[in-house]
Amino acid sequence: MTDPRHDRQGLPELHLHHTRRGAVVRKARVAAIVAVALLLIGLGRTLLVRHANAEALAREAARHAALTVSVVTPRQGHGEAMLTLPATLQGMAEAQIYARTNGYIKRWYKDIGQPVKKGELLAELDIPDIDKQVQEAQANFSLAKTAYLRWKALRAQDAVSQQEFDEKQAAYQQTEAELKRLRDQQDFARVVAPFDGIVTRRNIDTGSLVNAGNGGSAQALFATAQIDKLHLYAYVPQSRAADIRVGQTVRISRQEAPSHPVSGKVARTAGAIDPSTRTLQVEVTVANAAHGLMPGQYVDASFKLPAGDSLTLPTNTLQFGAKGPRVALAGADGKVHLQAVAVGTDYGHEVEIRAGLKPSDRVIVNPPDSINDGQPVSVVAPAKGE
Repeated sequence: MTDPRHDRQGLPELHLHHTRRGAVVRKARVAAIVAVALLLIGLGRTLLVRHANAEALAREAARHAALTVSVVTPRQGHGEAMLTLPATLQGMAEAQIYARTNGYIKRWYKDIGQPVKKGELLAELDIPDIDKQVQEAQANFSLAKTAYLRWKALRAQDAVSQQEFDEKQAAYQQTEAELKRLRDQQDFARVVAPFDGIVTRRNIDTGSLVNAGNGGSAQALFATAQIDKLHLYAYVPQSRAADIRVGQTVRISRQEAPSHPVSGKVARTAGAIDPSTRTLQVEVTVANAAHGLMPGQYVDASFKLPAGDSLTLPTNTLQFGAKGPRVALAGADGKVHLQAVAVGTDYGHEVEIRAGLKPSDRVIVNPPDSINDGQPVSVVAPAKGE
């Protein structure tokens, strides 16, 4: 008899079946509990990881949502402020010299760059038409004079009426005036310098036909200018017109010699704002005894302005839009506040702020065009305005 049979000897078959089934159920229950426990542990771990990742993502999103900026504070005043304006030098006196009568250039005596004195002969004209008219007027005058003298003697003898004598006298005076007028035109054949200076232009040559006056197709024979002293006109903006004073020193610089400026003085101002340009016309005189400057030369005229109490900011802090200039402020609450400002004089790297700011405001440098009011900001490396 085999062992299994021995094992089952004396035990009912049904009891053995129930014993095996109970063991299997206990094992299955333990396995289910372990599986459920493992699933719960895995689920808890997944939830914890997701929660941590969500918090990290939220922190990162908040960090990226805040705009990182640098700021400056407005500077009080602007020491040694200079207002530089373009200008053109002109001779203290300049003249275009035209012929006063029609004719031909007989000869000319002065060329460009040559000095001239007042009344010095520049050119002579050949005026045959006027010469013929003078000869005719001279003959008429001689005849009228003879008639006048004859009728004067007759009137003294009461041989002619007073009316006839008056007519002869009037004819005599009329021919005399006409002769004088034509002789004055003969004098216009001499073209002379109106003042001391130099010849800056010569538009004629021997034999050139010239017309009287400066109308129609007439052309200036010469141009002259006084260059011992020059002057220029500058146009000061209305916002700075009150800062200009007669006698004020002006720095004159040339592009070809920027390291050798010269000084001028404000001679006079227009005393009124030009309504078309909203500027004040200012005349500046410049000594030029050495003739180092030339009329027609382009220069920069720099006016020294008072420092004043206004604030200044770097130009890279401004934004310009439909509502005018504005700046972006970094508020104490960590948010952007867009502020409209009134802009004054532009000093190049800096600009004057006339209204809209306080000295304690923190102004964002290089604000992006997309910056919005209320946007979170993070300020790094704050620096005081220069």
